Amino acid sequence: MESGLVRRWLTRPDVLMVAATAPTYVATRQALTALSPQDLTAVRFLAGAAIIGLYLFVTRQRLTLRRHDLGRMLAVGLCGYAGYGLLLNLGQATVPAGTTSLLLNISPVFAFILGYFVLVERTTRLGYLGMIIAVAGVVVITLGGGSTSGFNGNSLLIVGAALLLSVFLIVQQPLFARVAPVETVFWGCTIGGVATLPMARFDVDSTRLTASFWLAIAILVLVSTVLAYCLWNITLARTSVAEGGSLLLIVPIFSLLLGWILLGEVPTVTALIGGGAALAGVVMLSRATSRRGQAGLGLLTGAIPVVGVLTGAVPIIGLPRVHEEVAELTVPPDLATAMGEIATEAADAVGAQLVTISLWRPEFFDLVRVYSSRPHVYQVGGISADLGSDWVEQCAVERRSLLAADESGANTDAFGYQNALAALNLTAAINAVIADGSEFLGCLNFLDSSGVYTEASVAQADVFAARLAPLLRRVVASLARS
Repeated sequence: MESGLVRRWLTRPDVLMVAATAPTYVATRQALTALSPQDLTAVRFLAGAAIIGLYLFVTRQRLTLRRHDLGRMLAVGLCGYAGYGLLLNLGQATVPAGTTSLLLNISPVFAFILGYFVLVERTTRLGYLGMIIAVAGVVVITLGGGSTSGFNGNSLLIVGAALLLSVFLIVQQPLFARVAPVETVFWGCTIGGVATLPMARFDVDSTRLTASFWLAIAILVLVSTVLAYCLWNITLARTSVAEGGSLLLIVPIFSLLLGWILLGEVPTVTALIGGGAALAGVVMLSRATSRRGQAGLGLLTGAIPVVGVLTGAVPIIGLPRVHEEVAELTVPPDLATAMGEIATEAADAVGAQLVTISLWRPEFFDLVRVYSSRPHVYQVGGISADLGSDWVEQCAVERRSLLAADESGANTDAFGYQNALAALNLTAAINAVIADGSEFLGCLNFLDSSGVYTEASVAQADVFAARLAPLLRRVVASLARS
């Protein structure tokens, strides 16, 4: 039984991802003895693209990237491959492998900051304290932990790489609803390699091309790029940004040990203190945010394939709450939690930037929102009263779910507050009908950018809407008693 448990652990993609990621920073340090950071970035990702492309060709896997995802994929390649890889390599010219791994784990803090302004993410006092501790740890590493000589400016490049890493994870996540994880790595490596190729000079001293260099390149390309990126994407596609990202907290332990054993990079006391503080702060932030149920779906709770930050981010910053008529209602906490869990699962499966659950009130001929993944903008209790006759006929009478594939469909009398939704880049929607037999109870609503949803998406959404029927029935009974 124990051997079976060990075997299952050793075949899990998240466990294999950690093992494949750990040697990245040691292999990078060794490869930089012969190649410049610019050369290494181009070599790493172009070689990775070639290997994954060959795999896709041999296995006859059809490429599924479509035109409406090209912008997001370009952002993924530039942030998570070209930009991240280049800053990482430039920083590692002087920053030890273990210290690099510690610094990169500040990325969840950047993810939260992005979520605070862009997605109205919130946390508790414990979370904010964790942010302060994590930043203080980075300052300690930067001022004295990276080398014996004190301040190491290249540490700031690693921090910049961590920022790009957080943006990359956020922008990439919605792609998994439509593009296979391995194919996403192929396009990322291709874009990253091509983008950095003009900066490479390949002025290499042949005497530095030792056996250890070639071993480092092989590990960096095959293990830390092809395997690690693919396994990480498979993990993210099955879980979330938060769960997949949190696995990286384990990597510095192995990176410090490998750097010490293979490169003789003994970690300084300040690096250990600063790194420990940074990791502790990130754990505090992640735990505090994941426990804050009233914040709704968010970056660190891992509840939703999140918004494409690079498209339409500016209008979202500082976006106020949508002004709408609000009904006074109280949803019992157990029902709110149960609906949130189904909405979370539905968002991961169907893909959405915003998910809501609306209750039909036949006496008022309107919908009232009983759940929202973005309550700070699109609040619980919000009323949709101006429902068009076509919408009522299809959804309320015929009980057929509605698809609005792009802005032309969303800008009908079926959807209110078009300006606010457009500011959030939410120009496509699904109203999945929730019904109990022949009785229309409400809708499970998905909103995302144009071109994301198809009839297949509606079929997926209907599965989750059916699971909400008994919960919405209980909400109706609870509100009737109150």
